Amino acid sequence: MIPRKLPPLPPIRDLIRVYGLSADQKFSQNFILDKNVTDTIAHHAKISVKDDLVVEVGPGPGLLTRSILDAGARRVVVVEKDTRFVPTLQQLSEASDQRLAFIMGDMLKLDHTEIFKTALSIPNTFPVVSTLEDNMAPQDQQDQDQESPQQRSTIINSEAESSTWPAIDSNNSTIRLLGNLPFGIASPLLIQWLKMMSLQQGIFHANNRVTMTLMFQKEVAERIVAPPNHPQRSRLSVMAQAMCDVKMAYKLPAGVFVPKPKVDAAVVHFEKKAQPLMPGSLDKLEDVARFYFNKRRKTMGHNTNRMAKAAPELRPILDEWMEEGKWDMSMRTQEVSTEQFCALARRLDREQIKIPLT
Repeated sequence: MIPRKLPPLPPIRDLIRVYGLSADQKFSQNFILDKNVTDTIAHHAKISVKDDLVVEVGPGPGLLTRSILDAGARRVVVVEKDTRFVPTLQQLSEASDQRLAFIMGDMLKLDHTEIFKTALSIPNTFPVVSTLEDNMAPQDQQDQDQESPQQRSTIINSEAESSTWPAIDSNNSTIRLLGNLPFGIASPLLIQWLKMMSLQQGIFHANNRVTMTLMFQKEVAERIVAPPNHPQRSRLSVMAQAMCDVKMAYKLPAGVFVPKPKVDAAVVHFEKKAQPLMPGSLDKLEDVARFYFNKRRKTMGHNTNRMAKAAPELRPILDEWMEEGKWDMSMRTQEVSTEQFCALARRLDREQIKIPLT
């Protein structure tokens, strides 16, 4: 059983015209008007009826939101800063049988308890449609297994049924986080979420299973997924890969956006590692990565000696690190693995010594 798909709705392009929703430069807004594109993003996010909650950041006029709902999401909470989009989001909430609720606010400042409070306001009884396999006897289903996928998905009920889904549990849920993030705040948001994930805070609570499918400027996306030896390897690469398995899911040319930006975009999918490489706070790892990547063309030996000179209290620890051959000190910063950066960060974190950021 799956929630009913959305009824026919006005094209997003028409809603933008009717409500005068031109992209606002101060919010770094760029709209996607092709639902084939947003359907692909929802597909890469692996949204299904089994998810407890989908959270979307920056829905704008709501085309990606439509794709999320059509993918079978039972509960969707969107966070939008621009109040001009209230009418379109309200219309979409009504069309989705109230599966959608929205919060007007800044995701960078939002208390995540508001997300769960809003999710609890979504009714857990939904009109649904049933497919052929939902209504057949076991023997009939064996015969039906020989049929095509198109035949298996044939809707046989002309009248909608209803179904009750489990109530949302803020401490033990499967959550999908999506966003066509404004380029201006994409990196700060990602850093915030990675740190919350490492500390098991907010929607990233200890027992929650959270994936993130996020759109970035293409160059930023390349930094996030860059492996060792890649020219785009960066602090962001190390922090993201310490917590998550990351992959470039989908590349989008600038032409799919309105207005057309100067750069292409890409969608990155994040799955939290079963055993993160940096348990606890990411602050020390961020400081270590920032220090070394600040002189990315220098060798690790040069940068390690530079750190010891800037913070003399670190000298004994770093001398020991170099003597034990924890990594090849002739390597350049971008050649060092995430595991190696995490190992040094864990060692320095135990000493509780502040790392210089010069």
